Amino acid sequence: MRHQYLVFRTYYVTIIMSFSYIELRSVISGAGKVGSAPALTLTQAQTDAAMMYLKNTTQRAAGDRLKKGEINTASGQQYQGLLHQYQAIVSAASHPQRALIAASQASPQTREVLKETLQTPSAAVYFEQQASPEAKRTQSLSQRELEFFEVGRRYANTDYLTDLQSMEGDNLLRESIRIQNLQNWLLLGIKQQLQEGNILQGQQLGLQAVQEFRPLLHQKSQHISAGVSRNE
Repeated sequence: MRHQYLVFRTYYVTIIMSFSYIELRSVISGAGKVGSAPALTLTQAQTDAAMMYLKNTTQRAAGDRLKKGEINTASGQQYQGLLHQYQAIVSAASHPQRALIAASQASPQTREVLKETLQTPSAAVYFEQQASPEAKRTQSLSQRELEFFEVGRRYANTDYLTDLQSMEGDNLLRESIRIQNLQNWLLLGIKQQLQEGNILQGQQLGLQAVQEFRPLLHQKSQHISAGVSRNE
């Protein structure tokens, strides 16, 4: 009976994941049933669904790969150059999703930190209430969930306020330093995202410039060629 249940459950999970690769939430909050709680630490199945969504939205094929003999021709070299330009743009387009998926993987380095943090009763209660299933299973957090946990257990946790009121002396000073460090880390993340966003905007501007000026330059080039031919 248990074996039949496991087979049915595996089939059910497979069906759910098989349709998640067409949904944005598979990257942002993890594939799963509609209405399920966000998962900031992804399982392997959720990671696979997120990567499928990434490939479907930013890595669609624009041309066929050339054979060895075709690459050595003049047209083949031009084709390969265009393909490299396309791949460079696709790499930029997929980077935000790829970075988000990478930041959603459980990190073994967080295990000891989490173990120490959960010794505080308010943190343990918040973890039990808010942590993703994968975080609970591995007792480790992804970068995204670590940030969510550290901010949430202090801001959205009434038990923490009780702990804070009981702190004094060195304990209160250490907690103040932790909070300041957390704020600095989050601000650094915002700065990095802005830098990446500026790069992507610059590339979009470059593509717009190509679309606008290529026909104008081509027209001028034809006029120049025509003028040189008349002069000859």
